[in-house]
Amino acid sequence: MVEKIIFIFVFYFFSEFALSYEKPSVVASDWAVAETLDMLGVTPIAIAQLRNYQAWTGNEVIIGDAIEVGLKPMPNLELIADYNPTLIVGGNPILMQHISSLAPTMNISLYPLENDPWQSTIDFTFEIAEQLNLHTEALNATTQANRKIAIMRGKVDENETPIIIAQFRDDRHAWVYGKNSLLQGVIDQLGLTNAWDQPTSDIGLSVVTIDVLARSEGHLVIIESPAYQERIGERLESSAIWQILISQREEKISYLPANYWPIGALPSALRFAESLVEALETPAEPQPTASSQR
Repeated sequence: MVEKIIFIFVFYFFSEFALSYEKPSVVASDWAVAETLDMLGVTPIAIAQLRNYQAWTGNEVIIGDAIEVGLKPMPNLELIADYNPTLIVGGNPILMQHISSLAPTMNISLYPLENDPWQSTIDFTFEIAEQLNLHTEALNATTQANRKIAIMRGKVDENETPIIIAQFRDDRHAWVYGKNSLLQGVIDQLGLTNAWDQPTSDIGLSVVTIDVLARSEGHLVIIESPAYQERIGERLESSAIWQILISQREEKISYLPANYWPIGALPSALRFAESLVEALETPAEPQPTASSQR
């Protein structure tokens, strides 16, 4: 009888222990939130505009079985309700208030970045973790991230010229990443200098025409976004104007794969850092001459 009572007590205790540590079922309407949760071991069950995110990141950052629940500002509420989430997280206070009847909500956003971009990203990781009792996971993730960055910094030539990070919006305009961007945080941590010092938006972007971009000083690093790979790159290759402009540049041009979200969080920051360091270690592509375009 005593043994039976002990067995029941032990079974009950460990059952309650397991239930208390059961991971929450989270819906994320913000990509920076989604990839941070995944890094902490809580892969969201649903993510807004997931297909677009996977296209940007090469389907390699968040590998779980999350489902698509529609647009960020207007997700599919019926579909979300069907999955009975225990928490909905996003950076849109109006949306969070609107869908609060479906599940508890957390309104949190990394942007606009304040002060040091890298530290802001680290703080954002801990802020999410504290809400879900994942402090240890956040500590491990951020410690590992800082170690990886330190190793990559050791691979960067300390004489590397200032760089300028650009992403084409179309074949006439580009976004350039400035001081209050996620990518700026990585540049700082790697001991590099951002050549772009112009005013930027809340997410750290400036919109420039291709002639301004081509004439900007610094080692030009172009992010080959999905749109660039699908159509913009080909148009630029056949654009006499662009080819003449870049043939007149004296500084290098490198290209980065877009296997991260440039307006993401720590996971994307690390993948960008890896791509950037690899590009800087690889000889830049030769630039076309004006005569070769005739």
